[in-house]
Amino acid sequence: MVLLKCVVGYSDFANVNQELQNLKIIYIPQCAKGLISISQCAKKIGITARSVCRLKKRYAQYGDSIFVHGNTGRTPQNKRYDYNAIVEDYKKFDGTPFASFRDDCADYLHYERVPSYTTVYNALSGAGIVSPRARIPVREKKKHLPRKERPNEGDLVQIDGCLHDWFMTGEKCTLHGAIDDATHQPVALYFCRNECLLGYYKMLSLIKDKTGGFPRAIYSDRSSCFFVTKDAQATVQEQLEGMEKAETQWQKTCRELGIELIAARSPEAKGRIERLWETLQGRLPYIFRFLGIDTMEKANGFLADFLKGFNARFAVEAQDKELHWQAPPEGKDFDLLFSVKAEKKVRKDGHFIYHGYLFSVPAITTSGTKFTLCLSENFGLRAYRDGRYYNVELAEPLCDVAGEAMPKVEKDLLYRYFYADTHSGWAVVG
Repeated sequence: MVLLKCVVGYSDFANVNQELQNLKIIYIPQCAKGLISISQCAKKIGITARSVCRLKKRYAQYGDSIFVHGNTGRTPQNKRYDYNAIVEDYKKFDGTPFASFRDDCADYLHYERVPSYTTVYNALSGAGIVSPRARIPVREKKKHLPRKERPNEGDLVQIDGCLHDWFMTGEKCTLHGAIDDATHQPVALYFCRNECLLGYYKMLSLIKDKTGGFPRAIYSDRSSCFFVTKDAQATVQEQLEGMEKAETQWQKTCRELGIELIAARSPEAKGRIERLWETLQGRLPYIFRFLGIDTMEKANGFLADFLKGFNARFAVEAQDKELHWQAPPEGKDFDLLFSVKAEKKVRKDGHFIYHGYLFSVPAITTSGTKFTLCLSENFGLRAYRDGRYYNVELAEPLCDVAGEAMPKVEKDLLYRYFYADTHSGWAVVG
């Protein structure tokens, strides 16, 4: 029989065992009743006469129950997990990849002993649940040689924004993110209505709070948030006359902070943060649903604690342990630096226009006075002039109209600060 197992394989061997068991069920009772002899029974079944005698004796004592294995229906002594309980718990995170659910068991379901991936897979696949990753089609992709990592933490940070249905409500919003190239750990995450300069400035502020400084270089795509988009119709002469030297607010800010900007020419070039989005899309929406987080404000408050656990699980050690975060410049007004700025002038009626809406600065009413209008996630809308900040007031209500000029993310910010008096503001207001 051992030779048969090696030749025909396990499945065929199992079939032979079942056939042998069926023959015992037929002929052992006949032998016990005296209908056939022990030698005849042994020959028909294909076992020894001694085995027939042993089975005949047991049959006389226990009856048909001798043909049922003694462990049938029993829970194995080495089984640590209830598969049905795992399946029920997975329904709380239904749709998340199996590997992500295993981490959720430790972080949010508080399992004393976290099951292995094999245990999770066997429990869920046995219940007919297919992993979301199993539905991803395999296709040929152009191969890209990996770029060598920077040796020190703080040498290079990759940044990007990901538009996705993060709250599983059918409405998409953007998660701005920054990941350190040397350690693979996200250093900042921030939700905003859409990808915008406000979101990236807030992310820079979070990096400063977390690391105590700024990276030496930032790797991003060629979005208009970061770089001047060249006009395809412009001539070479026009470009030489100054278009290439034009700077965005982002470039000016990074130049003041001594941050080198590197523009990626393809998504694969900044593959580390692109892979981060794939990981977070398989985790955050299902965690948000489980915890009842359904707004960007709640999510932004949750992300700091989430990053601690995420980095403890996935971060790697840098090749060189020396930190290369740059210390913030002394005496720098970061409220002003990390705000979206526009140069404005007071009109004769004491108002100024911003994206088609009328605003006023009560402390500045002289016609023709110029000032810098600052929009920030920290303090909303403020006027800045001669080293001081001034309150800004609405001269007409904000309203939702078709074809409005004000970006949605800015209008949401103004609603929060003008229509809900819950912010004290960080900037010193004159």
